[in-house]
Amino acid sequence: MISLGFVTLYPNQELGYATELAKRAPQFGIQVYRFSPTSIEPGTEMIRGEKYNHASNTWERNLYEIPMYLYDRCFYSNDEVSKKSQPIMNWLKMRPGNMFLGQGLPSKWEIYNVLSQDEKLSPYIPSTEQALSSSAILRALMKQHQIMLKPEKGSMGKGIIGLFLHQNHVEVAYKEANLLKKKQFTTRGDLKKWIDAVITTQPYLSQIYLPLHDEENRPFDIRILLQKGENGKWFEQGRGIRLGLKDHLISNLGGGGKTHSFESWTENLPFNQKKLLEDNIHTIINKLPDVLEEKFSPLFELGVDLGLTRDGAIWILDTNSKPGRKVILETSPTQEESLYTTPLQYCLHLHST
Repeated sequence: MISLGFVTLYPNQELGYATELAKRAPQFGIQVYRFSPTSIEPGTEMIRGEKYNHASNTWERNLYEIPMYLYDRCFYSNDEVSKKSQPIMNWLKMRPGNMFLGQGLPSKWEIYNVLSQDEKLSPYIPSTEQALSSSAILRALMKQHQIMLKPEKGSMGKGIIGLFLHQNHVEVAYKEANLLKKKQFTTRGDLKKWIDAVITTQPYLSQIYLPLHDEENRPFDIRILLQKGENGKWFEQGRGIRLGLKDHLISNLGGGGKTHSFESWTENLPFNQKKLLEDNIHTIINKLPDVLEEKFSPLFELGVDLGLTRDGAIWILDTNSKPGRKVILETSPTQEESLYTTPLQYCLHLHST
């Protein structure tokens, strides 16, 4: 039987998702295991993980061999677990006999450099620079008046900061414990000191601020989930709208945002604007995966986040190789079965090629 390992940083991360995969795995001749990178014993290269028991519908903890195929669902941050786990995952990717469903993507800066140089995709890429110093950030702010700072390796909206230049002060907006926090700085020195403290914790990017809010000043974006199916070809699982809280910076669902179906959200758009939006989305999703795979490693899935400004311009905000499924599950419930079987189908495809 084919063995598939569902890998997360913490033992019960995405337990529901892993269980749904495991329940459906036997019909594809697959046995699903769950484990964390740090659960691998260096001496024996065995994992202290869990195997799904279909008779009892439970996960059984024991010592197992490392599964042949691996589904990487590790989300890294600056904590100790991430620092220990990343080198282990890099080792697994080099280990003979193992194959990942998808290899993942590098930093946002590396992705930006590739996408911004592509003729078809570059018009959709916001102008971005590395935030190498507080002085460089302030120069960008003086020039553009409004900028966003984003962690180079961030995910789920963590660490994003907005800087807004006013006549007598600079306002800084950021999220803390799902609450929008704001600070005002009236002196350059105090602002530089605050920025220096932020950018020394992790590498940041400076990006032009895009007005991606609706009439009620709620941030929103379009999330599209792309995956490879049983034939190894990319297809769209679904798309939906993420609508954030009023006056907030981003539409992250973890911060209290809500989902809306793409169809209901676009039904009131003028025909020409809706047609232009559809054409732009078609161009992006048909080009983006191939460009990324040509420059980086093979992928299995992509979460593509698109922003739409009031003048109708569409922007690629983020590309995530470990996307969530909440938007699609809530806005396209008929896709639920496909969401749980596609990773298994693709695993079977890899095994047969």
